[in-house]
Amino acid sequence: MTGKKVLSVAEIARELDLPESTVHYWKNRFAQHLPSVGRGRQKRFKPEAVEIFSNISRLLKEGHTARDVMDRLSQDYPLQADAVPAAPGGGANLQAVGSMDQVMTMAAAIGMEIARSVGEGIRSVLDPGSAGAPDVADIREGLEETALRISAAMQETEALKAENRELKEKLAVMEAEMVRLRKDRREMEKYLLDKIKSVST
Repeated sequence: MTGKKVLSVAEIARELDLPESTVHYWKNRFAQHLPSVGRGRQKRFKPEAVEIFSNISRLLKEGHTARDVMDRLSQDYPLQADAVPAAPGGGANLQAVGSMDQVMTMAAAIGMEIARSVGEGIRSVLDPGSAGAPDVADIREGLEETALRISAAMQETEALKAENRELKEKLAVMEAEMVRLRKDRREMEKYLLDKIKSVST
């Protein structure tokens, strides 16, 4: 690993031999467990984040779902307070958050990150004379990155909705099966009692 104090997404992608777009998606999907500094396009990751990205890659390659990976990260790594919004009333009860709440918190963090990125892009376009204002290529790159983030967040939301629908359908099937099994049991008990009575008389 390099001796740098902080690393960009591109550097992490090169170090782990992963597509940069994949690392961009993971940095948003699992933001609350990735130690970082800065915001928006200036966001950089601390060296220990490379190990976390590597573990995310390994777990997904082993066939674990994104939710499984999130649960594993929750067990192995602390939450990063600056990656997720504070609890209402300023409380820091993030360790008690369940997996669905973690997903919602993460979605809120992604939304905030996207909003910040869009805001920075708009400010730079409206104030082109400011020091260090990006050129057209930088603006296009920023907008493309924002579009990728929005697309990834939308895909994740759709995946969660589909998973929720699938779970509801499975639950309905299981409930119907339980009702059928209870009815079968009652009928079997009645049948056996009738047989016992007919034999004993």
